[in-house]
Amino acid sequence: MAQKRRRKRRKGKGCGLLLGVVLVAGVAFGAWKLLSAPTEGLYPEDVLGVPVYTQLAPEGAQNRPGTKREIRYIVIHETGNIAAGADAAAHGQLEAKGGEGTTGWHYTVDDAEVWHSIPDDEVAYHAGDGAEGDGNLHGIGVELCVNADGDFEKTFDNAARLTGWLMNAYDLSADQVKEHYDFSGKNCPQTIRENGRMEEFAALAEQYAQQAKEQED
Repeated sequence: MAQKRRRKRRKGKGCGLLLGVVLVAGVAFGAWKLLSAPTEGLYPEDVLGVPVYTQLAPEGAQNRPGTKREIRYIVIHETGNIAAGADAAAHGQLEAKGGEGTTGWHYTVDDAEVWHSIPDDEVAYHAGDGAEGDGNLHGIGVELCVNADGDFEKTFDNAARLTGWLMNAYDLSADQVKEHYDFSGKNCPQTIRENGRMEEFAALAEQYAQQAKEQED
């Protein structure tokens, strides 16, 4: 009888161990799913004093594939368009009409405002690393205007405010603020790169991220 009871207890212990393994595996799988799940996008109306206007590209347009994704980076660009009047509104309205081809980005910033063109939680092709590239799949594309009739220093500051706000909103670090160059080798954001200011930009964005956090508290 004693021997039978011992066998029974051993059997019970084995079931408990198996149950524990299953539970741990379930928790691990749940955590993996949570970490790899698409991020829910936000629609700010103001980022640290800079107004944001949302006019989204049409669903199904070439510049808005609509694929949901996890946000891992903020990718900094410059429009390269120095023409007078090539401001955030002009670029935002172009995006809202479907853009030109497959290229798309999430935000355009100038010296006065921000235009939001594609939801943060959707893929946009701006990083130059292909449809399956890390920058395109996981980066929020932020374009800085370089129009001749704009104030680039103010645009620089406004873009840092937007970037800091996004860093706080999506729990990103300064190391996750990238240049277009990092994904494709293109000399972009050109003005920032050629003047060695990317480190300055990331540091300023980090300060604004802290400011955004303090506003929430």
